[in-house]
This record gives sequence, C-alpha cells and structure tokens, in this order.
Amino acid sequence: MNNISVELNKAPIQELHFTNNSKVKFNERDMPVKVPPSLRTLNLGDNSLEALKLNIKQVTFLNLEYNRLGNYLANNSLWIQESKLEYISLSNNSIYKLHTTIFIGQRYIRVIDLRFNFLKDINFDMTSLVNLEILNVKNNKIKFLSDQSIKELDKVFKNNGNAKIDLSNNPLQCSCFTFPFLNWMRHGHKHFTNFMQFRCSFENGTFSMPNSFEDVILNLQRDCTNHFYLIIIVSFAVLVFVAVLSAAIIHRHRWKLRYLFYTAKLKYTSHRNMEENLNEYVYNAFISYSENDLKFVIEECIKNLEENGNMKLCIHQRDFIPGEEITQNIISGIQNSRKTISIISRSFLESYYCMFELNMARMESIHSRNGKNVLFLVFYEKLLPEELPLVLYELIQKQSYIEYPNDDHGNVIFWDKVKDAIHA
Repeated sequence: MNNISVELNKAPIQELHFTNNSKVKFNERDMPVKVPPSLRTLNLGDNSLEALKLNIKQVTFLNLEYNRLGNYLANNSLWIQESKLEYISLSNNSIYKLHTTIFIGQRYIRVIDLRFNFLKDINFDMTSLVNLEILNVKNNKIKFLSDQSIKELDKVFKNNGNAKIDLSNNPLQCSCFTFPFLNWMRHGHKHFTNFMQFRCSFENGTFSMPNSFEDVILNLQRDCTNHFYLIIIVSFAVLVFVAVLSAAIIHRHRWKLRYLFYTAKLKYTSHRNMEENLNEYVYNAFISYSENDLKFVIEECIKNLEENGNMKLCIHQRDFIPGEEITQNIISGIQNSRKTISIISRSFLESYYCMFELNMARMESIHSRNGKNVLFLVFYEKLLPEELPLVLYELIQKQSYIEYPNDDHGNVIFWDKVKDAIHA
C-alpha cells in the first residue's frame, strides 16, 4: 500500500475511489497514508480496514463506511494534522465509542455521518466543529444523551443556529430519569431531524405512538412532577420515621451512651479484672445524695461507716478533685468504689446529678462489673410508688434496698445491713 501511495503522489488526481478490497491492511509502516496534494475526494469504503491514520490536508470529502474501525477509533484519532475536510462518513464501522479528540482541529467539517453503529452516547469533543451542519447518528444504540454530550451539542447549536442532528431509529427511553434529556430536545426541536417521528420506549416495555413525541414528553413532565413530589413526601416520611426511631433508641439507651462516653474520656481502654479484693478500689462506697441531705451524710454515714466501720467513703464535697468536670468526678468516684450507696429522698429525685449518679452506677454494673450489682438503695424518706420514676421503680423490684428507721434500736440493725451490702 505504501508503494501505491508513493506512485499516486506523482499524479495530479482529484478523486480516488479505493473500495471493496477486503484483504487490504494498513501496517504501521504504511501510516500515515499520504495522498496527492491535488486530491479532494477520498473513498476508502468497504475495505474491512481495522486501523487507519491519514495525512489528507487538502481532502474535503472522505468516505470510510463499511470498514471495521470501531475498536481503533475508540482509542485513536484518524488524523496527524488539521485538514480542510468538510464531509466524513464513518457509517457501518461497528463504532461503540469515539476517541474524545477525533475531531479536534477539524473546523471545516460540515457533515459527520455515523449511521448504523453501536454508539450509546455522543462523547467526543465538539469545540472545533464551528461549521458543523449535520450530525447523523441514525440507527445507533442511543437511549439518552449524557449531560456532557448535551453541553457539547449546545456549543454547536450556538455556533450554527441551523445545525441538525438526526437521532432517528435509536432506542430512546421515556422515563423520569431521561426526562431532562427529552425536555432539552423538546425545547431545541428545530435542531432535530424528524423530531415528531421519534419514538421511545417506556419503563413498562411499551412504545410511544408515531407523530406524538412532543405530547409524550409533556405527559411525562406531568407524571414525573407528581412522581417527584411523591418521592419528596415519602423521603420526608422515611426521614421523620428514622429520626423518631433514632431518638427513641437514643433515649432508651441514653444512660448507657453517657456512661460509655464519660468512661472513654477517663481513658479506661482495657477491661478490669474484678476480683473480691478491697485493694482494687480506692473507696468502699460512693455516697450519692442530695445537698439537702448533707447533714445525714456527715453525721450518720461518715460516723457509722468510716469512724465506726473502718471504711473509706467517697463524698463529693470532700473527695472530688477541684477543677475536674463534675461528670468526670462522678464516673471516677463510682468506678473507684466497691459500691454506690444512693440516699433516696424527694430532693434526690429532683436533682439532675443525683439521678445521673444513680444511672451511671447502673451502667457500671452492666458494662464494667460483669453484671454484678454495685448499687444499693437507702430510702431516707418514705415515698409513694407513684412518686418514683420508672427506672427507680424497676430497680426496687429487682434489687435489694433498705429504709432508714430513724430510731436508736433500728439504726443499729440498719447500719449493720448497710455494711453487709458494701461487703457483698
């Protein structure tokens, strides 16, 4: 082929028709194919070509139909330089994709024929196609055009208000997903050859009727708008449901989450081995109480448990570390104590921090002491069941508690039971 090209370059011909040669192959040494400077028409149709690189600076008409350039053109351009090409036919080449730069620099092209291929999108750069008049992609596999393709075509339509594109006999889809593309075509219908004859397939497998394409798009617009609002309503309902469910779960496990959060802040990163050994704890008991019951703690608890009972108590007015967050002091006090003694009174139930201490002690039992109860309830005042919060009511149904007797004989037995509970 290279020898033929050399001989042809010596002849001042204007047209060359080299067709129906199924055995012709262009090797690397044959490319780029050079033609006489005088040549204006080059017909290489029906040659089963699988690769081709051209040097055709003066050619205005190029026919490459009925070849096998699909795989080659997906990854390569045809040219080595700009040309004066005005017409090119690449129909029937099994083209499924064109290299994005294939028409870069080809500013004289007026007609591009890509009929009867396997294109699913028009994905090449059209910046140089300032004189394009006809883009024929009839009988391909196009269901819709991507946003990028639409932008490229808008450039062409802006440069030439009379530019046409033929999408006939493509399997266009009519759905809410493709509606932006369809609506774009409707607004620019003057650029689409045989626009009213276009047909499209619906999601249920049926096809639109001929001569009704614009009506189909308008009906689809109404349906998709309703569908859009339905999606918004359903999405909002699902979001509300998830939010309510999440809030309910968080509320149900709020004390567990708080406990884990504050424990993490104290950097307790390893599980502790809880054996029956007092030396593991700084305190025998953490005393949880309301400020209104401080007198009872000082005059009774400290006297009977520390002074007479040889125990060490964690009392927040005395033992909390100044400057630390109160929540951190509480968690640290509970975790460093064998037991937590809650002095239950009406003031206790009204105190946020008292209830916080009670719930943190519950979580300590579950998550750090292998289920062993560390909480002991002392009812300093007599309370009616309806005065108790649900969490406390559940605790007294499952765990031991004791009522403060407030008499000398009963006090002796009372403090013995408290000591036994601490050692249990």
